[in-house]
Amino acid sequence: MPDQPENRIDDDLLGKYLAGETDATESERVRRWLGQDHSERQEFDRFEKIWNTAGSLGQKPNARIPVDTDRAWQQMRGKMRAQPAKEPEPVRPAPEPLIKPLPIDPSPTVRKMNWWQSPVWAVAAMAVLLSGLLWFFLREPTEAPAAQLMAVTTDQKVEKILPDGSKVLLNQNSKLSYPEKFASDSREVQLDGEAFFEVKPDPTKPFRIHVRQTTVQVLGTSFSIRAYTNDVRVAVRTGKVKFSAPHQAVTLVKNEQATFNAVKDTLIRAPKFDANAMSFQTGRLVFEREPLSKVVETLNEVYHADIHLAHAELGGRQFNGNFNDEKLDFILMTTADAMHLNICRDGKRITLDDQPCK
Repeated sequence: MPDQPENRIDDDLLGKYLAGETDATESERVRRWLGQDHSERQEFDRFEKIWNTAGSLGQKPNARIPVDTDRAWQQMRGKMRAQPAKEPEPVRPAPEPLIKPLPIDPSPTVRKMNWWQSPVWAVAAMAVLLSGLLWFFLREPTEAPAAQLMAVTTDQKVEKILPDGSKVLLNQNSKLSYPEKFASDSREVQLDGEAFFEVKPDPTKPFRIHVRQTTVQVLGTSFSIRAYTNDVRVAVRTGKVKFSAPHQAVTLVKNEQATFNAVKDTLIRAPKFDANAMSFQTGRLVFEREPLSKVVETLNEVYHADIHLAHAELGGRQFNGNFNDEKLDFILMTTADAMHLNICRDGKRITLDDQPCK
């Protein structure tokens, strides 16, 4: 094949080159040709023609160069991107730099920052902390629980003045628990036994006496409470009280009384006021046509005695009598003489009998 000018190249040579069948000299010639300055469109048209020509070579019966068009196309694409082996690339003026603002990309530390590490949250947390400290140092001191005091009696009555000025007369064998200083909104005491209260009025501080399973609440009044057993009796001399049990409550006013029956779990209002319910405070005992059984019951309550009737028939006899700060022995002698009874003693046990003592 005669040599071609440098700006021309035989199609068969390009086909051989694309098929990888050229020797070193032929390959070098093709590479030099590929490196010449042809426009992009011209290059495309030219190689398209080469491609078609290379494809047709494979169909000629007398073709000297068999061409695999698929393989040739892949090789051509790779070689078109390759640089000439010996010819230096023409120097072209550098393009003007394209300056674009870069998007702000937070650092990995910022992207991974937890919400509590945010400056906003830090300021908020500091504000909460300072508010808490300010509240702690400026708040009014809370009321500390007051020390509890105890008044206890055995065989004598004792009068106590409570922190608010209220008076309490404790009967024998009784116990009163109360604070050294009452709270700002209430007055609470605990009673076991019997006591007469004269409560100093204070509408802003309800006065409550907790007795067994019951509570007596007052604002300002005088009344007595008896609770030597689980049964509780309240008698009001002046004012008004609320007498509350676990499942019910009654309001009592002057000269009214009620009893809580623990066995029946109920409050029973008395049909009439019994002045003797306050005899330990007044010192007076009044019996007007009172059954002897009731007289004995009252004497046992007031004097903590152990008095009995010899038989039940004696209980129906009625007794009249008035006593004022009298000893128990004097009352027993007066009652026995009036009822024609004998006083029989067995240690502390006393029996009234219409028969001679055995």
